[in-house]
Amino acid sequence: MILPNKAKHYLRSIGNKSKNDKIDARGLAQMGLEQNLQLWQPLSKNIYALRMLTRQHQRLQELKNQSENQKHSLLHSQYTDKFVLKQLDKLIKIYEQQIQQIAQEINKVLDEDLVLKAKIAQLTQIKGLGLLSACTLVAETNGFTGFENIRQLVSFAGYDVIENQSGKRVGKTRISKKGNTGPPVR
Repeated sequence: MILPNKAKHYLRSIGNKSKNDKIDARGLAQMGLEQNLQLWQPLSKNIYALRMLTRQHQRLQELKNQSENQKHSLLHSQYTDKFVLKQLDKLIKIYEQQIQQIAQEINKVLDEDLVLKAKIAQLTQIKGLGLLSACTLVAETNGFTGFENIRQLVSFAGYDVIENQSGKRVGKTRISKKGNTGPPVR
């Protein structure tokens, strides 16, 4: 498996202007023959579980924040409704309980896989990187497999620098933001 933009650029570089299944298949076969492509490895069961748990945690955290914002808005509005406030309080408590359960499940997954637990422990040694952030980072990068160097990881995260200059003209230098669209690492 290769990234779609790599295949697209390769097909353009060999002169393919049209796009259909037959042209794509032929071009991808040629690419596979010419280049020493790395074989795709599926996610391990535990990394897959970790990815699902960290993504669910992200969704629940967003829902909890949304409910807290609604409560704050209601408390600071001209009129308040006690029934709605009670419901929002209950929702917030439910989200908090589910977030705690996810944290427990994450710990169970790590306890089952000592290699994965060691990777996470190494990452949490970095100042400011907590357990959840480290788990998200490992889950979204498949344990950092598929990266040959730091530049690839930076590009995957969408933090690679794009220069825009030619001759004497100097354009803006910016961050590409074309990385993984998974949940943000906090």
